[in-house]
Amino acid sequence: MAHLINISLVLAISFAVLQLTNAHDAGNSHEDYVSVHNCIRKVLNLPPLVYDPEMEKFAQSWADQRKDCAMIHSDRCGENMASGPDMNITYGIQLWLDERLDYDYPNNNCMKMCGHYTQIVWKNTQRVGCARSQCADPTCWVVVCNYDPPGNVVGQWPY
Repeated sequence: MAHLINISLVLAISFAVLQLTNAHDAGNSHEDYVSVHNCIRKVLNLPPLVYDPEMEKFAQSWADQRKDCAMIHSDRCGENMASGPDMNITYGIQLWLDERLDYDYPNNNCMKMCGHYTQIVWKNTQRVGCARSQCADPTCWVVVCNYDPPGNVVGQWPY
């Protein structure tokens, strides 16, 4: 069953990326990033996330403060961050989804880092807002996504 879910996740990610190939500012509009989140959530039979402009504003404010591209989280719960050269929001989401390989569902345990992945697929999360900002190094960008309600509650399974 786990193998089938992994194949379904790969197909969902591929479909989402194909949808973005002709988009203006590909991978950064709220339609793009909500769609990528929801492709993955659909595979796991989770309710879709909705775009929240207030959460996007908070994410933009924090991304704008991270001109050093350091992965320092705000004091807000339910936050994923990524940075790197030419980083767009959907690529950041892809990096977080890749953490699924390090998540041991039967034991609800991360073998390495997997908290970004579990936040994306947290069943009780309903809203998302993401943003990006260029770092002091003009080739690098920082991406921030905020989720509400936040996930990664100790002792609970994401789905």
